[in-house]
Amino acid sequence: MLYPNCVRQEHLIFDTLPAMLDRGDIEAVDMCLPFDPEQREQLSAMLRASDKRLGFAIHPFPVDKICLGSTFDNEKALIRMVLDDQLGAAAGCGAESITFVSGIDVDVEHRPAALAAFADVCRWFCGRAKEHGMIALIEPFDRDFHRKFLIGPTTECVELIELLRPGIDNLYVQLDMAHVRLSGETFGHAVTTAKPYLGHVHVGNCVMHNRNDPFFGDRHPPFGYPGGEIDVPELTTILRALLDVGYLSKQSRGTLVIETQPAPGGDVEALIQQGLAKLDVAWRRVLQ
Repeated sequence: MLYPNCVRQEHLIFDTLPAMLDRGDIEAVDMCLPFDPEQREQLSAMLRASDKRLGFAIHPFPVDKICLGSTFDNEKALIRMVLDDQLGAAAGCGAESITFVSGIDVDVEHRPAALAAFADVCRWFCGRAKEHGMIALIEPFDRDFHRKFLIGPTTECVELIELLRPGIDNLYVQLDMAHVRLSGETFGHAVTTAKPYLGHVHVGNCVMHNRNDPFFGDRHPPFGYPGGEIDVPELTTILRALLDVGYLSKQSRGTLVIETQPAPGGDVEALIQQGLAKLDVAWRRVLQ
């Protein structure tokens, strides 16, 4: 997310990921890898040698164009082919988790069939992830505001997980707090609903009231961005909610990743420092 063009320009992953691994102020890194075999292997070796907690995301998959609950045979085959490649990449770099999403929504009439097809994909995907010793993380998105994905509210993610259990026991929720806001949920509701299956958390920001803003919707501007929804007060609420359900504690240090993009012309290092500083202020408020 620090380098939002990396999905379309793969060399940016190769050029920027090593610097993240060298940082002493970051313990957990979410990333994807390029398709280029040589670059992928070089980065995988660096990732395996690092001391970071690694989360893998299927960002190269065109989730804004294809529903992972597709009922069309050609799309179903494409989905599994790309996901299998991403699973291999995640396993090869030593990731402990792999995040996936539902992809675009379908019309209401066809949604039950799409949800059933997506459940089948989840069974297969989680089974393959388990073979590699990884947990799978499903990330809820908004259905009605901007991304308009098949799933959907936090409640539906939890219902899907419970539908698949006990046969599938390595599927958890990755909560993105910007998506929570875009979905019309409160932070407290989302965290409490996801509590039994909460596996990873993103904190970011979003713009909801100015459609002309370049950061409108799910584009993760910096914390405190003018017209944005999330700054130190909201971060404080989020941290308290995560402490209340036990996701964060002295005994259990659940992973939490800042997911923001630089403003136009912005500096990545300044963005990282701003995010860490605001998170530190929120922590101090929580502990007062």
